[in-house]
Amino acid sequence: MKNIVVLMIIVLIGIGAGCEDQQIRKPGECIPVTYVRGICGQAVLKIQSSDYYHLGENADGDEHVFLATLECFTDAAALEDNLFYVTLNPADFNHNCAVCMAAVMYSGSKKYNVRVQEGCSVSD
Repeated sequence: MKNIVVLMIIVLIGIGAGCEDQQIRKPGECIPVTYVRGICGQAVLKIQSSDYYHLGENADGDEHVFLATLECFTDAAALEDNLFYVTLNPADFNHNCAVCMAAVMYSGSKKYNVRVQEGCSVSD
């Protein structure tokens, strides 16, 4: 019985260690992305650094992407054709804004609330 308990603890530690790579390393970490397509406060964003590819997925013919809900008052048109930085799921995310009912086409499962950041770099 004691061996089973020890084995279970080792397995749980191993599982936890493997999941660590799937997380953001620090709160507010900047993720470099580009805008693929979007509408009505939603956008498909493409991750531009291999350090963060695990946060995205391959969906709808695009690689390393996720569906983003943009924070209120984000100017999506200003993001197109530019590299920019986002933080994922900020605790104080502002989602109390009027949005239209259209939805961007996305069949993947990874979705985050995002805040566009200024003054970030890949090394942040």
